[in-house]
Amino acid sequence: MVFLSVFQILRTVPNKLLGVLLMVLVPAGLLTVPFLENVNKFQNPFRRPVATTVFLIGTTMALWLSIGATLPIEKSLTLGLF
Repeated sequence: MVFLSVFQILRTVPNKLLGVLLMVLVPAGLLTVPFLENVNKFQNPFRRPVATTVFLIGTTMALWLSIGATLPIEKSLTLGLF
């Protein structure tokens, strides 16, 4: 599932160098999340709003891009909805 979302990034970005840089930003962004908030301080995810928001947005984008990667390029970003 993760590979489909990264493939979708590479497929839809017209400049391939920019696409590769965006692909590198995915793991780099995930590596910075633990440093945004102190995990040892609070174990409740509702008391860590930054990490929870990054997780929810990342999960939503990964699902959106993974579903879009299975569609033709014309419908890939909108999922054929509009």
